[in-house]
Amino acid sequence: MDRPRVLRRLNVLQADAGKEPVPQRKYFHIGQPEVMDDLGEALAMISWVDDNLSRFVLADVASATWGRGPGHIVALPNRAVKPNDGIFVVTGVGEDSSVPHPDGKGSIHFVHLGIAGRLWDKGLTKLYVYRLEGVQVKALLEKKKP
Repeated sequence: MDRPRVLRRLNVLQADAGKEPVPQRKYFHIGQPEVMDDLGEALAMISWVDDNLSRFVLADVASATWGRGPGHIVALPNRAVKPNDGIFVVTGVGEDSSVPHPDGKGSIHFVHLGIAGRLWDKGLTKLYVYRLEGVQVKALLEKKKP
């Protein structure tokens, strides 16, 4: 992994995130997707929450249009994050890992979606992050045939 480039990317994103007013901060500060030599297509994010990534999904379409046409909805893997942690969501296949930030600013997480090809190089106008608030389950019994 090209650590200087990853750190440089996080530092630029952190500086940009610092300019965002606190009331507008929601879950993450999201950078622009880019292709990095050692990672492939990656989306850099700074976490504003103390939570688990498995409670979030990334989508390139609004939730009101899910299931009505083309679009990607990607569940994020099980990984605990803290405020100011750096996250690289990598499109390709690989082993998820976390390393301490060399400057002592939390951790840097590398999460791989395991998708062949690129997701975010199609001129998207918006990328959505949704938090999954809850789940309701109903067990259905099979109807007996007369």
